[in-house]
Amino acid sequence: MSVKLRQEKEINVGEVWWVHFPYKDLPQDKRRPAIVIDNDTIAILGVYITSQNKNNPYSIELEDWEMTGLSKQSWVRIDLIVRLSEWNFDYKIGNLSERDSKRIMQLVAEYLSGKNHEFSIIAIGNNKGQYLQLFDKRWNCWLFPYVRSTDENNKENVDSYISNIFNQNIDTKYVAVSKHCKYSASDKVYKIYNHKLYYGFLENIPEMNNQDFIHDDIEYKWMSFEEMLKDESIISNNNDVIAFVMSSL
Repeated sequence: MSVKLRQEKEINVGEVWWVHFPYKDLPQDKRRPAIVIDNDTIAILGVYITSQNKNNPYSIELEDWEMTGLSKQSWVRIDLIVRLSEWNFDYKIGNLSERDSKRIMQLVAEYLSGKNHEFSIIAIGNNKGQYLQLFDKRWNCWLFPYVRSTDENNKENVDSYISNIFNQNIDTKYVAVSKHCKYSASDKVYKIYNHKLYYGFLENIPEMNNQDFIHDDIEYKWMSFEEMLKDESIISNNNDVIAFVMSSL
């Protein structure tokens, strides 16, 4: 669906325009590039684009920013969505690529739904500077062990899960929480994850768990951060989580 603007211009979902973007804390509008994410005959919803990555979990990098017609590497702030009138629009810059459009639209829908996918990441370290990793067949790469977070008894569930792997009581501690916008390999859509990080240290590792091992049909191994960062599959699928764990421990 498109909307005709003055001088017979039309706008469509997925297009990038220069717009006069309104701010609640500023007395006047500011001219910025924005993406059209929805439209009707009354108003247009847009998210704004910035050339500065402010380490906001809702800042989503445009992979094909040059194809879009933008002059700088750019990020989309999916948490800054406003309803615009036709008079806010100046002129069209270009169109999102197919892969950028799919990712942005799915994450905007996630953000507007108010849903977060709650998971707890478990970083278990040893005295060799390594951390336990499991091979997730859905993601086809090594990940930190994880469990779905619960409103009650979450730490107990985390401790029980990791203790069962080593057949000994392991007491973890809560470290931090962070949101990540990621592709779900199982559902094949982009989602917003709320990751809680728990840490535990295993000084005496049972011999059977000293190197690569299998528990309940899941393959585990110990890896250093250096090894993780050299693994192309991990970097492609889980670089944001690795950075989160490294900066938090």
